[in-house]
Amino acid sequence: MINRFFVIAITLLGLGVVEVMAQQELADPLIPAKAAPRIYIGPVGGFNRALHSSGFQSVAGDVLCPDFTTGTDNGYYFGFSGEYLLGNPKDSKSSIIARVVYNYLPAAYEVGGDIIPSLDPANGEVVESEVRHVAEIKYSLLDIEAVYKLNLFNTPLGVVVGPTVGFVMQSDREQRMELVRPTNAVFDPSLVGDDVIYTEDGRGIITAQDNLPDKSGIRIAVKAGLQYELTAGRILLVPCVYYNFGITEVSPSANLRVNAIQAGVDIRFAL
Repeated sequence: MINRFFVIAITLLGLGVVEVMAQQELADPLIPAKAAPRIYIGPVGGFNRALHSSGFQSVAGDVLCPDFTTGTDNGYYFGFSGEYLLGNPKDSKSSIIARVVYNYLPAAYEVGGDIIPSLDPANGEVVESEVRHVAEIKYSLLDIEAVYKLNLFNTPLGVVVGPTVGFVMQSDREQRMELVRPTNAVFDPSLVGDDVIYTEDGRGIITAQDNLPDKSGIRIAVKAGLQYELTAGRILLVPCVYYNFGITEVSPSANLRVNAIQAGVDIRFAL
């Protein structure tokens, strides 16, 4: 019985000493508790699925040529971000995230064409060939973004939404008419003419090479999406996915508007 009381007394005394030492450590002005970080900065990068909607002709002014209405292609983005936590940083569930990002948002169009005469170079005979009309747009921006983030249900999952303003850096366009079948056919200059530009293999005619007409120098858009925060010490690894909806037209005369589905990762370091 005495030994039991002795063990209990020693245990209580040990717990009391630990508690006092912990209080002294917290109260020691030479070892202040580290405050939760409010600001995070770091690089961002990811994938763009560019979605172009438009209304320009494969050959301008030719009523018989089809219109290009929808073009898609894969691009990318990279840049730098800064996050400012709102409220008490220790239990903050919302923030403002600013980014400066280079966005590459290209597009490839394809529309079926007619059956036209072409040349079989093996024997010099004229053959009927299937053609297609294609267009490629290389479009890039330097975007400045400011989005609001709110974590849902006390979890690392957050919704983000906010505006982005992009300054156009590239807006090149090339349009071609290409032979599809037969695979050995080439365009016959005697039938098409010598005043056009042929591709090196002779199976394509470049119908336009230009900058997008009356292009806007600025693109205004809204981004909305989801992100998930993975914490490693004072570092955040944040996978994210967004829909980037263009408000302004890229080229009014081409009736061109650019949207994008974006997926990537932010790496944020606490300051």
